[in-house]
Amino acid sequence: MQGFESNFLKSMNVLYIEDDPIVSSQTIKLLKFFFKDVYHCDNAEIALDLFEQELIHLIISDIELPKMNGLTFCKKIRETNQQIPIFITTIHDGKDKLLEAVKLNLTDYLIKPVSITSLQKTLIVSYQKALQNGALMVSISDTVFYNLLCGQVERKDQRIPIPLAKIEIKLLNLLLEHKNQIVTRETIERVISPDKNLSDPSYKSLIFRLRKKIGKDAIISLSGVGIKLNTEDK
Repeated sequence: MQGFESNFLKSMNVLYIEDDPIVSSQTIKLLKFFFKDVYHCDNAEIALDLFEQELIHLIISDIELPKMNGLTFCKKIRETNQQIPIFITTIHDGKDKLLEAVKLNLTDYLIKPVSITSLQKTLIVSYQKALQNGALMVSISDTVFYNLLCGQVERKDQRIPIPLAKIEIKLLNLLLEHKNQIVTRETIERVISPDKNLSDPSYKSLIFRLRKKIGKDAIISLSGVGIKLNTEDK
């Protein structure tokens, strides 16, 4: 995997669903080598809830799962999200199930046990597909979009993308990771300024600058509590 692709994947989060503790333990170790955060669930119902709560860039799910199988899980994801790359893992290449998977617009499948070579090839496919279908663009509003790859804001009323400072990228990524949730000032300081506390003027200035770039209504402030990203990308 080229350095650029590897570095980019390191900024992404993966949701991994596998009920076998031995298989999941081995695969999680591989996934942590490539991704920023690995969210693991041992059943699809919990995974659906987690998908609604966290910022997920890619899904890897086993076919054979308790209660709700992997293909049913993928169908439910596709009801609301047609773009996110989804991979399935299986111990065999049964044609019937794989044909059903094709209908769900899945990116690829992996034969268990998953090797680092097969995972690497699969991730390259995922990366390329994400570039092609626009999954790297987050909709902040009808007219404002955030390019995860470039760290830039793109507005329909401006031809030139608006670059974000590193600290602004950290804050926006943090808000996206906690979509639909209030992020406290304490959490913000711990993530974007771990070595020192932000002064009140610096904290307010940071929020003001980000609001100016993504829209004043995009960030909701709750006095004494924290801030929340009011994004249309639910």
